[in-house]
Amino acid sequence: MINKVIQETIALLVDQKGFFLEEFRAIEEDLGFYLYTPIKNGYLAVIFSRLGKEDENLLAFMNHARMNRIPAYVLNIVFTGGHAAPLKENLPNYSEVYVNSEGEFYGFDDVSRSVLTKSTMVKKKFTLMSMVITLSIMFLNILIYGITAAVSGSLDINIFVLVEYGAKVNELIDQGQYYRLFTSAFLHADFMHILFNMYALFALGKIVEEAMGRWRLILIYTVSAITGGYMSYLYTPNVAVGASGAIFGLLGAILIIALFGRQKSMKPMFSRIMIVLAINLFSGFSSSNIDNFGHIGGLIGGVAITFIIVMIERSLKPKENEVL
Repeated sequence: MINKVIQETIALLVDQKGFFLEEFRAIEEDLGFYLYTPIKNGYLAVIFSRLGKEDENLLAFMNHARMNRIPAYVLNIVFTGGHAAPLKENLPNYSEVYVNSEGEFYGFDDVSRSVLTKSTMVKKKFTLMSMVITLSIMFLNILIYGITAAVSGSLDINIFVLVEYGAKVNELIDQGQYYRLFTSAFLHADFMHILFNMYALFALGKIVEEAMGRWRLILIYTVSAITGGYMSYLYTPNVAVGASGAIFGLLGAILIIALFGRQKSMKPMFSRIMIVLAINLFSGFSSSNIDNFGHIGGLIGGVAITFIIVMIERSLKPKENEVL
């Protein structure tokens, strides 16, 4: 029963309410974890205890919070095992709620009710506004393709047009036209080229934008496009264009989010993304007209910048100040 309640509570708070999960050295080893979310002047932390151990477990958590400079309001979910919960004095920045032997919650106060009431949990519906940056990048790619197609007079873009509009050309980069490392990511050689890339961008961009936010998506996409262009410049002598390097960067970003991010729902994506990467890299090395080094460069860039973002966010701890 305890495990079921814990699993359902974690699913409610992590997957639906945006709480994060961390470990601490609890009195009861099997309950050595807590969930938390930022609030005004600190964090709201949810811990679990068995009746008779709740005070000791609270003290253990507060010691952990003090050592890590985490000002916190604590909600202690206490499993009664069928026994009556004792009357207690109200403590500042602290609430208790109880779970009986049937797995039913009781003894709510305003804080515990707002945290644990499922009726307030409404999943966000998908809207185009939830991926506005992804759609904007797609629009820019399609617009540029349309312009180059019009200038070329064909859906197959003339190579001289590509060069004029910013394709990756090593000799011109050597002359100082470094912008081509980035602008080449917005050019495409033909209709099928942009069709497949925009399909991939739509699918992956939505995931990264939802998980990381709009401005982080812009940063990840930009860095991946540049690192993809730079790796192509180093190892591919041919003229190169396409958003594939930046798209591989999004794949790398999802890998890092799945491995190190807070979103529990992203964890199962790791194995799927690894399979997609393996298939695409094998396909790239098996074909002579695919800029696989550009793909690898974008992947490295996406992994690196997303790892930096995630680690910075993990290391940020609130300064010691007044809590609720």
